[in-house]
Amino acid sequence: MIVVGDTESGKTNMLRLAAKAIMERYTPAEARIMVVDYRRTLVEAIPDAYRLGHAVSVDALRDMIGGAAPAVKERVPGPDIAPGRMKLCDWWTGPRLFILVDDYDMVGGDSMNAPFEPLLAHLALGYEVGLHLVVARSAAGASRGLNDRLLRRMLEVNTPGLLLSCPPTEGYLFGNIKGRVLAAGRATRIARHKTTQVQTALVDDGSAK
Repeated sequence: MIVVGDTESGKTNMLRLAAKAIMERYTPAEARIMVVDYRRTLVEAIPDAYRLGHAVSVDALRDMIGGAAPAVKERVPGPDIAPGRMKLCDWWTGPRLFILVDDYDMVGGDSMNAPFEPLLAHLALGYEVGLHLVVARSAAGASRGLNDRLLRRMLEVNTPGLLLSCPPTEGYLFGNIKGRVLAAGRATRIARHKTTQVQTALVDDGSAK
């Protein structure tokens, strides 16, 4: 999922909510979480048992993704895998990998600084290879920021979007969807060009932004 929202709109809360859902559904043997959290506002929501890595700088992020990419590549189905097995994901073992990215606009993704590059080729088969990304970025400059290589590739493979409160002056962000000023936690969910108005749940830790 791509999450876009203004300050105090609920971006970090949404990531905490995602982490909570992962931990309620999977055991640590079934799912591990990598956290990209330069401001260090998210990492404490993920216990050590689930946390596979925590990046607070681009160098640490590059090392973390570089270490994960070979394992994901080994899960890519070969020509011997029949179509009926794709959703079963039964040709590989190990935990699913969830990467939660807060404040992606701080990470950057130009050609000289593209730490997620090793994973781009695997996003189209994310579920099938056990790779899941939830990336949150600021609404400021979002119309330009969504052309970043990672976010553009996520949109190309029909990744859902969640548009929290966002100034209409940012223009069209997800197809023909413009931002609106909304209460914290309220959002438009965009999936395959279908929009739904939602209210995200509040993770009650007193520090959501």
